[in-house]
Amino acid sequence: MRNRLRLAGSVLVLSVAVTACANLPTSGTVQIGSLQGSGDLAQPGVQVVPVPPGRTWDQIDIVNGFLAASASFDDNYAVARKYLTPGLSRWWRPGVAATVIDSPQVSPEQPPRGLVTSGPPSARVSVTGRHFAELQTGGPHQAGSIVASPGSSTYHFSLVQKAGVWRIDGITIGNEPAKPSLLVLTSTDFERDYQARNLYFYRPGPAANTLVPDPVYVPQLPGNGGLKILVNTLLQPRAATTGSWPPASSWLYEAATTAFPGGTELISADIIGGIKAVVKLGGTAVRSSPSQRLRMAAQLWWSLTYSPYGTQAGSQIRSVVLKVGHQSLQPTPAEFTKWVPRAVAAPLYYQLPGGPAGPAAAILRASPSQQVSVSLPKALGGEPFTAMAVSTPPTGFAVLAGCRGKDVYLMPQSHAGEIVTKRLPAGECTSLSWDNFGNLWVAATKGVYEISALPSAGLITIQIPPLPPTAVFQSVRVAPDGVRVAMIVRYGSSTRILIAAISKNPSFTYLAQTQQMLRVGSDVMNPVALTWLDPDHLLVLDRTAGKTEIYQVPLSSGASTEIATPRGVTSLAASWPYGQLYPQVVVGIAPTRTTPGQIEMSKTSPLNPDWQPVVKGITPVFPG
Repeated sequence: MRNRLRLAGSVLVLSVAVTACANLPTSGTVQIGSLQGSGDLAQPGVQVVPVPPGRTWDQIDIVNGFLAASASFDDNYAVARKYLTPGLSRWWRPGVAATVIDSPQVSPEQPPRGLVTSGPPSARVSVTGRHFAELQTGGPHQAGSIVASPGSSTYHFSLVQKAGVWRIDGITIGNEPAKPSLLVLTSTDFERDYQARNLYFYRPGPAANTLVPDPVYVPQLPGNGGLKILVNTLLQPRAATTGSWPPASSWLYEAATTAFPGGTELISADIIGGIKAVVKLGGTAVRSSPSQRLRMAAQLWWSLTYSPYGTQAGSQIRSVVLKVGHQSLQPTPAEFTKWVPRAVAAPLYYQLPGGPAGPAAAILRASPSQQVSVSLPKALGGEPFTAMAVSTPPTGFAVLAGCRGKDVYLMPQSHAGEIVTKRLPAGECTSLSWDNFGNLWVAATKGVYEISALPSAGLITIQIPPLPPTAVFQSVRVAPDGVRVAMIVRYGSSTRILIAAISKNPSFTYLAQTQQMLRVGSDVMNPVALTWLDPDHLLVLDRTAGKTEIYQVPLSSGASTEIATPRGVTSLAASWPYGQLYPQVVVGIAPTRTTPGQIEMSKTSPLNPDWQPVVKGITPVFPG
């Protein structure tokens, strides 16, 4: 059964946000089911054959026919224009930035009582969507991000009858005239016609070969149309006023950059033999250095060859040739595979809640017989950490961090017994996560903090968007790229999974500097814990009505996938390094009156786990 476009949960969230605080995130908040096209940008799997209007069609038929024909990317919407008067057809200039209507209601409007008109017969038809969303793009022919809008929207279509046939003569939204770029699609048409992909940009820094994915939707066009849209969006994602990227409207503002210099021109983009993309650039790119061209090629290779979100076939492009001036560059995949960071292969850490010497942390290497125990601080009073995390340096040099209440403890393995304690200024610690720079991120009930890798820096308060007073940060996990942060934030009775970007200046560290975040997993009702599975998916633990379930959540805002979950799970962790066929997914099962807690692991596909008991313990974590 195909998944359907899901708007209700996302729109509800934003309507709550508007009433609670005008500064809550507004980006990427729509549930999109898996698209059913082939995923080949050159050859979409589903083609819509638009139907021109019939001579006997009434006003309702004309509006329904126009909406259906608008879902066909034929020659400049030639068939859809047949539903319009010549004047409106000249005015209408749609791009690919669709407005998506969920379950639209199409109905005639009654003219005002006593209205007397001259000229040809006229009528009005309203189209109302219970909820709607927009694909926001940087230009009329660029890929974009889905943004949900609260409430419903009503479109008023004015029609006139000439020579016995009805045609659309005007469109208004509420009491305002529509923009010429308006493209209205039903959720079913959007799901069929658009594909979820990633564009890739760099972590800031001239020598940083770390690529960060930006989820976008691109229409599936015949020929090279889809390819050109992806490349154009990659080359020209800049703000119109400043020429800089990312613009302030982007959730990656100040957190990512691009290797393509401003003024780069796309000369051509073609698919050769169905599997090779040849992209020719001009403009300022001609003056780029060999190293910069390699970085441009990496962005193109990842953006054009990789389809992370489960379409039927994914991208058919297997290689990319970059032509700049008279030089051709055809890099091999091996050059770029690790430019999008994943987890590092490392041992499992967990806690032993009780024993002769009290609670302890343990390191599990190849087997339970290779377990190494580390005593917990005496200040805990015999209680285990409520949260734990381990930095990513090699075993023996990593730092074990744990917290309870307002206290955070740092336990360097290379200096046994030298425990550093940090006290939070407000709220109690709820989760811990290390970034790839050696900084510890601390989620507390009333804020997010960073314990810098520099000993003299101390505790840093992270600047976050204004949130309602009831907001609680339940979990914060930094991605291996060091740019993206996945969070669970509770607002009263509602809980949201948000993706924010880290940006820094000499004075502050920000999360979502422009208050733009991606909302994902809105179909997970009560998330309580999360971890990164891979660069494009989270694993989220949900607890609803006493039952715990794990979901695989895509960052495209697509539908989440339920995973068979052992009973009593209270925590989870995952590690999926490059070169490993399947991830290691680990769950911690809460202690009972008869057991001290159980850790189970699956090394098979995340969607078909084979849970096996590993060791007695709680709160398993991998480094990161």
